[in-house]
Amino acid sequence: MKVESASELLGACYEAKRIVELMPKLPKSMKPSHIHVIDTISQLQHANGLVRISDIGSALHVTNPSITRLVNELVGFKAVEKIQSEEDKRVFTVTLTPLGQTYYTKYLQGYHNEVAERLSSISDEDMQAAARVIHEAYRILSNGNMKIG
Repeated sequence: MKVESASELLGACYEAKRIVELMPKLPKSMKPSHIHVIDTISQLQHANGLVRISDIGSALHVTNPSITRLVNELVGFKAVEKIQSEEDKRVFTVTLTPLGQTYYTKYLQGYHNEVAERLSSISDEDMQAAARVIHEAYRILSNGNMKIG
């Protein structure tokens, strides 16, 4: 790959981050990462029923301690309920509270619908190709140390 192409991809990734920052103003102390966890919980609940903290970490490619911290913050916001397993006290499942479901509806469904409508001039194939490139670039770059300098 040419250096110019890599530079163009990195610039596009920066702009992609800025797109996420255009979402409606979040409640006090909430961050986009909290909304991303709410989205993942909703998707996993829909697909599997019970959602363990480790399931969220696996889906987001994030360490369990990082997810546990975010989930605990969401519990504090009353958006998520955390339930300890009776069989294995080390395992916790999580579920969205009614407030968490409200956040999902407003900040994910509503925002995603708005984005889809406003970007309707871009083909689904182009959107999927862009997403695939970003995911693949992240996968490649996150595996191993960069040799800079």
